[in-house]
Amino acid sequence: MNSGLLDLDSIETWHSDFEELLYDREIWPKVKTKLDSSEMQGIGFLSQVTCADDYLMDDLAQSLRQKGRESLFKRYSYVIGYHGCRLRDPESYQKFGILPSSTEHQISVARSLFQEIPGFNKALVDIEASYLNHNEGKVGLLFSAVRAKYNRSPYVRGSELIRGLAYRLGVTAKARFAGTGKRTLIKCAIPVNWLDDHTTFSAIGAYSNHVLDHLIRIRRWPHDNFIGFDGGYMLTRAIPPESILEFIDMTNFSDDDP
Repeated sequence: MNSGLLDLDSIETWHSDFEELLYDREIWPKVKTKLDSSEMQGIGFLSQVTCADDYLMDDLAQSLRQKGRESLFKRYSYVIGYHGCRLRDPESYQKFGILPSSTEHQISVARSLFQEIPGFNKALVDIEASYLNHNEGKVGLLFSAVRAKYNRSPYVRGSELIRGLAYRLGVTAKARFAGTGKRTLIKCAIPVNWLDDHTTFSAIGAYSNHVLDHLIRIRRWPHDNFIGFDGGYMLTRAIPPESILEFIDMTNFSDDDP
């Protein structure tokens, strides 16, 4: 039976299937043996649980990952993702949702902010190409607001293109960029099938792998603090307004510099 929504930051949303998979009487001793064989090999096994498919070599990790992915598909319709922005007008997101990044729009905003600052045109030429290749037509999402707060993530500081220009152009440009809105994470419910069908790489395994990784850690090292999960992914479609759940103020969880 499908149980709804998986939030990596809320352990109470993690289905018992994951614990039953790992803590099975036959499976957990095998996991523990790999963790205890040596400190380096233990770390190596955990990295196998979360690594990219191209680097996967351990048979036990491969089996756990596959079964974890199957459990996620079986138990959930949605996962939580966090989109970073500088929030000025929540109503625009509530009306239109989160639209894929448009380099043309970002440049228009940048011109309105920085056009008359010396060096703008050269800085734009230098930065635009890399932004276009990486971000055009995509919506970036983080796995974890807890980790974003812990790391004081730069992702919550707004457009990479405009922020990059502000850094190049100096104090005046930084101040103008800082005034464009409040550092924010937008919490969104993302349909599970989008993680395969509408991403630049399949992200569904990353969700289940992170759950498995943390369940291993809390059983083996129960005194470790929970600091969320690093990383994220790119959607290749807009997030509709009804998928927006919350605006999280990140003003106190990011460095002062824009």
